[in-house]
Amino acid sequence: MHSARRLAFSLTLLFLLVWLAIPIAGRAQSKPAPLTISLEPFGLPKGLFAEGHLLTCFHEHAAGTRMFWLDASHIFVAFTTNPPCTRKDTFEPARLRGIVFDSTGAKIASHDWPLEGNLTLFAGPNHSIILWHGSKLQFLDSHFETIESGELAEKPKSLWVTPAHRTIPLLSADGRNFEFYSADPLRLLTTIELDQSTEANAVLDWIPGDERVAGSRCKDSKSPFTCTKIIVLTADANFLAPDGAPWSYEETEKPISLHPVGFLDSAHLLISREDKNFFHSAQLLIVKPDGARMLLPNPGSSFSPSRIAGVAAGGSRFALELLAQGPCEDCIAAKRFVVAELDSKKFLFQKNGSPYFSHAELSPDGKWIAILDNSALTLYPLAALE
Repeated sequence: MHSARRLAFSLTLLFLLVWLAIPIAGRAQSKPAPLTISLEPFGLPKGLFAEGHLLTCFHEHAAGTRMFWLDASHIFVAFTTNPPCTRKDTFEPARLRGIVFDSTGAKIASHDWPLEGNLTLFAGPNHSIILWHGSKLQFLDSHFETIESGELAEKPKSLWVTPAHRTIPLLSADGRNFEFYSADPLRLLTTIELDQSTEANAVLDWIPGDERVAGSRCKDSKSPFTCTKIIVLTADANFLAPDGAPWSYEETEKPISLHPVGFLDSAHLLISREDKNFFHSAQLLIVKPDGARMLLPNPGSSFSPSRIAGVAAGGSRFALELLAQGPCEDCIAAKRFVVAELDSKKFLFQKNGSPYFSHAELSPDGKWIAILDNSALTLYPLAALE
């Protein structure tokens, strides 16, 4: 009798365990596995990601790599075909190979360019690839066909990519104005004059978003812990638009270093904040025009934010590239990629990357984080947006 009861209990328990395991297994399989595309078969040179080489030579490599999403299902990858830290890298003309893949890993198109005259490729408006060469801009589609081309009046001093890719911000050759261009057709939208006030003139470096710029005002250029105010300038043409007025964020209680990282949208600016103490490390804050602020998770004591690596869902989900300083001014000791969300207590995703030439970019729909590293492109799935 007891044996029969024990057998019945065991069978019931086994049935319950099997019944519970079925939905758990189903849920575990519902999240896609990472998709990895090896790039060496497409011509990526061995050793491009510091495999067996001294890191001190990598920051001098001619071009390295590029990577960004064109839309939610197409991604652009580019790399120099000459290996770094070799005689070939030093004496042979560098070439850049660009490839477009879809989200299944299939190659859509490829193209090679000689790296002459500081040629640069970056993500542009309307899912385009922009080829910048001097004062000329050429807009390409996902098959590297020319959509449009244009020429600026003069070669700009600098040119930026905004996280939303809505405009093309550039700094004029004289360094006095930020100009914001649209594409299709290429035309000037708005201009921000940087010498509009004594306070603005005190800002040494500006970070542009779409039709706005942010800079840190420092009372003493020799001390970073006098940079206590962030100034946001907007174009006069947008002053009356929602979120179109200039604004600022300031902390005055103690010596502190505030610096802008980038705009998530017109009303959310990501900044870094450091207190003056022996173990100072960068904090990440999101500040708004009304003075409200949100503290992000700690990026790690040795890491500082480098750039916003993609924004999705109207700015509520975004990726960041974090860097750790190396032994020389231009050297990088380590790199880390994270995905964050507003009001989140921890990062949604974290992964370390090779110090040089690794890249990460969040897909426009927020479903994937793409990482270019270790001779491969890997797409990591993310939890669904709430």
